[in-house]
Amino acid sequence: MRHRLPSLSGLRAFEAAALHLNLRRAAADLFITESAVSRQIAALESLLGVQLFHRANQRITLTAAGALYSGQVREMLRKLQRDTLDIMAHEGAGGTVELACVPTLAVEWLIPRLPDFYARHPGVVVNISAQSDVFLFDGTPYDAAIHFGEAVYPGARADLMFNEASVAICHPDYFGRRKRIDAADIARAPLLHLATRGFGWKQWMDAAGIDDVNAMRGARYDHHSMVIAAARAGLGIGLVPRFLVEEYLSSRQLVMPVARTLRSTRAYYLVLPDSRPTSAAMQHLRAWLLEAAGAFAASQSAADAGTALP
Repeated sequence: MRHRLPSLSGLRAFEAAALHLNLRRAAADLFITESAVSRQIAALESLLGVQLFHRANQRITLTAAGALYSGQVREMLRKLQRDTLDIMAHEGAGGTVELACVPTLAVEWLIPRLPDFYARHPGVVVNISAQSDVFLFDGTPYDAAIHFGEAVYPGARADLMFNEASVAICHPDYFGRRKRIDAADIARAPLLHLATRGFGWKQWMDAAGIDDVNAMRGARYDHHSMVIAAARAGLGIGLVPRFLVEEYLSSRQLVMPVARTLRSTRAYYLVLPDSRPTSAAMQHLRAWLLEAAGAFAASQSAADAGTALP
């Protein structure tokens, strides 16, 4: 039985017109004429037996059916593009994983460790997208996500990777030649905040027994990488997970002016959606991630045991 399916060119013309609601702009996107776009859309409507656009006074607007179909077509075209790039990237060898990850964790922890994963599974490709907030997997391309938060994640199952302890960090010359810095000195300095953790410094001050300062003052940044960069630029004191700045501390690009940690009640989790099967490539990545996270957590525990932190 022969299926009646729309042409790819017709779908691309419709998607471009639905995006711009302007045939001239759609034609420019596709490098074809406006009349060609119009003909392809008319052919698509004829095939479907459904009107996709209202046309009046040289303007077009989507019908209710057109609005619904445009979202479906856009996602289909995006998936086709992803699948095409994937097959070109790994030549069909071992599969592809789409992973959402907390941005700074991806840069400072995950990506530096990926050579070990690829050495074990050279045919697998891991595509990484930045995603800071909790999201629903439905309607996304993601096979998994690494998120910071609670163990319960909507529509997904979660594996604990490791916990987090944050420390105060600053430029080595921030306090000049002073040898002894205490929590009160930190409290009086400009504070650098992560926007998504607005009460971090307040919790740090409470733990240090300081309650006579405004712990909410200071600049806010969207990502830990920005807080780290601001601290390296001498703009103030940042409060960041220690594992993100180990290299900077070792090279003395940053220092911990006081030896006090803020242990979070939340943690990093690998979450996999319940709504889709787990591919062999994802199984390989999950096993490797949990192994790498376990080794890292053990190393952090050993480091904590060897450091006297109040």
